[in-house]
Amino acid sequence: MKPTRTKISIFWMIVFFITFSAISVFLINNIISVNKLNRDISELKDNLGKVNQTNNSYRIEIEKLSSYDRIKKLAEEKLNLKVYEGSVKTGSKIKIKKSDM
Repeated sequence: MKPTRTKISIFWMIVFFITFSAISVFLINNIISVNKLNRDISELKDNLGKVNQTNNSYRIEIEKLSSYDRIKKLAEEKLNLKVYEGSVKTGSKIKIKKSDM
């Protein structure tokens, strides 16, 4: 007995290669998209780190500028205010115009 060979249809071969090509293009496109998103995420993390560092430096600057000793010195020099022991009231605010400074 002779083994029978089955013929492969050219149509099904073309369909297989087109399907394989489409799947390959889809997967490669996904890989490229994921790499681009990873790069964008990395850039955003770097930017976030810079913003956090800037915020921390601003907080330090605010703490320096709003210290009691600095404000007391400015009040004594520019506004001729005197501070005595026990004369500080808590809960009250003094408004000063920028033009007075």
